[in-house]
Amino acid sequence: MASEIESNDSISEIWQRIPPEERLEVLASAQARGIQACLLLLIMTGSAALGLRVPWVFFGSFLLLPFVFQIATAKAWHILKPRSMLEYITARSTARIYASFAQARDLDLSIILRGELEPVSSAETIEGPLDTTLESPSPVPVWVSLFPDTMVIASESPSGAILELSHSILNNFTISAEGFDLSEGGTRRLIIEIEGHPGKISKWHLTGPHPSALLACERRAHGFISKHKKTVDAKGLTHQRKTAPLGLSAALA
Repeated sequence: MASEIESNDSISEIWQRIPPEERLEVLASAQARGIQACLLLLIMTGSAALGLRVPWVFFGSFLLLPFVFQIATAKAWHILKPRSMLEYITARSTARIYASFAQARDLDLSIILRGELEPVSSAETIEGPLDTTLESPSPVPVWVSLFPDTMVIASESPSGAILELSHSILNNFTISAEGFDLSEGGTRRLIIEIEGHPGKISKWHLTGPHPSALLACERRAHGFISKHKKTVDAKGLTHQRKTAPLGLSAALA
């Protein structure tokens, strides 16, 4: 009984992880199947009424439309919803594996979403930025997973998942939103920058079919980063108080 309740909680949790826009798309697809079934019923009964010259067959079918719509929609819903959830469950499991390889301390997934990742060809030197214009590769469809201390971005291939990016968001990591302000215009995307060697920064553009999910990911990442900085500052202040002389320690208190 306990395992059944835990399983139901897990199913409910993964459904809530799916962005609201995508859940609405699944519902719209199911309702579209219902409308198609209604149109098919009208075509069949209309053809039968025309061939048999019995008009009431066609007009009587209108009474069945609400039932046909509900049955077809429910059937499509029970097919499309588990399919979408299975995709997210698989992506979540893969992201946790890659996050553990990246030595993530917390594997509690915060946000997972679909997107498109495009690397930006640029070079950063100590004297200043030097952009090199090269032929940029086409965006790659990816799964974006955000953990409290790590971001994992992986793409799909016939042979399995391919890790595109896995890095701690707490060190040498910058994420910013662009184009979400109405005054800015342009493409809504996230800009991810990772500083490798001193003076060298790798940069990516992350877009997606659901801009609100991207913005939520950026804000959640900033929340984790701010929380980490406050914790580090608090530890530093505590250490300073412990190591300070008696007079200075009393002044700090």
